[in-house]
Amino acid sequence: MLRSRILQAIEHGTALIADLQALTEAFELMLPDLSDRAEAQRWAEVARITSLDRATPDGLASLVETLADVLAGMSSSDGGEAWLAQQRARLDAGDHTAAG
Repeated sequence: MLRSRILQAIEHGTALIADLQALTEAFELMLPDLSDRAEAQRWAEVARITSLDRATPDGLASLVETLADVLAGMSSSDGGEAWLAQQRARLDAGDHTAAG
């Protein structure tokens, strides 16, 4: 159950990143000068116009990468129980570094 939810979140996050890229491309049709800019500059202008956070694509990419790391650390045979126990023990011991 947990593995499937994480996989679903990865898929949704990846789709949202693609949607944001498509949004930028749609704005390029309305604002031709955007096509002359680098990708980061195009997104910055779209974010400014739409009042979105400029860090959104990077934050989503980071989220997807972290969830992929979590998924990779799980065994398919136990549904993530061993990983969860290990993470809780690590956090209870005071280790607050990123999960993996």
